[in-house]
Amino acid sequence: MPFFQKCHAVVSGGLPLWTSDLDELILRVWMGLYVLAPALFIFVEMSPTVLALVAGLIGALTILTTRQRFGRGTMGVAVALALLSAFVLSSALWSVDAGRSIGTAKDVFGYSIAALLLFQGILALSNARRDRLAWVSLVGLLIGLVSVMGRELYFAFLTEDPRFVENVFTLHKITVYGAFFSVILVAQPGLAWKGLAGLFAVLTLLYGQSTGVNLAIVFVAVMFVVPEKYRQQVLVGFFAVYLSLAIIGPFVVSPLFAFLKTTGSLAFYPGTFAARLDLWQMISPHISDRPVLGHGVNTMRNAVGVVVSPTYYAQTDLPSAHNIVFDLWYELGAVGIIVYGMLLAAIIRMIRRLTGSCHFIASNCLIIAVIELSVDHRVWLSWVLGTLVFIAGICLLHCRSTARPE
Repeated sequence: MPFFQKCHAVVSGGLPLWTSDLDELILRVWMGLYVLAPALFIFVEMSPTVLALVAGLIGALTILTTRQRFGRGTMGVAVALALLSAFVLSSALWSVDAGRSIGTAKDVFGYSIAALLLFQGILALSNARRDRLAWVSLVGLLIGLVSVMGRELYFAFLTEDPRFVENVFTLHKITVYGAFFSVILVAQPGLAWKGLAGLFAVLTLLYGQSTGVNLAIVFVAVMFVVPEKYRQQVLVGFFAVYLSLAIIGPFVVSPLFAFLKTTGSLAFYPGTFAARLDLWQMISPHISDRPVLGHGVNTMRNAVGVVVSPTYYAQTDLPSAHNIVFDLWYELGAVGIIVYGMLLAAIIRMIRRLTGSCHFIASNCLIIAVIELSVDHRVWLSWVLGTLVFIAGICLLHCRSTARPE
């Protein structure tokens, strides 16, 4: 079938442009969202905040028109998200800023509802309609990835100072979107998709200016070359090391910083690694003040007196620890780290049942999210929550592999 005829068939579904079929109209709105959303992520800073909620609303309409009930799998996710929301809300009881913690709990609960509606809406689609939506989403991801590469090249060659701080901040946000998009594209059959994802990886390593995304690209490349039968073991090994470091991090960062500073090892890269390490070693003594339950959700945002006589950290305020582990240790203590570990373990267990490209997409999107949250953005930010919900929905849409038997 010629390309344009295929496009028409996918968009119209064999029906006229104007139809009274409500299910078809909702699907076309959904397709429009999935075409436009990746580019909006790149050019409109807070768009994930709204687009994830819009996707959840479309999912709700799909559930209503198809009259689908929540399945066993979705109910399990619902229970987990309800418990997570309740835990976040309960932190207001001991929070040093209860209002901020309650506001964050509202965001977590709202995006949890959006996620459930989005997931169930996708599952309620027939196979044919889900295939149409998946095909259209690939077009959107392609547009989004090209947009990321275009902005990388623009900042690198068409601006006076590629290291201008606003340009760097922008790249830190948009390149992580590109990493998510490229994982889904590289998992598609055909060399063209893989070549485009590879081009993004090369350009980002050269011009992206985000250490976290560069690290994520390396791990995705490793997962790509590892034979399928070993990928789950690699995933488990990665998170075993990660969670071990998360447990001991606050207790070893101060002596590690002192040792590296004494030996002069931090001077070679003072802009990112040294600044982060400097920040974490300033936070670690405050973790010991409330080691079990922490200071309350989202209180790191206005923690006063943490940044004292920094060596490499240049910001005067403290927007975050730039690390979900130190944020959780400070805000929710050891209990928060345990809950975080349990959540990751549950997700990894779900991924274990997947095969083929589905396993590759889900495992690498999880790795990218965890790495990015461990070196940069705060998980409580609305646009971060929106991004996680939206990307999880895209993963579910493209994951139709058979589950492994228990």
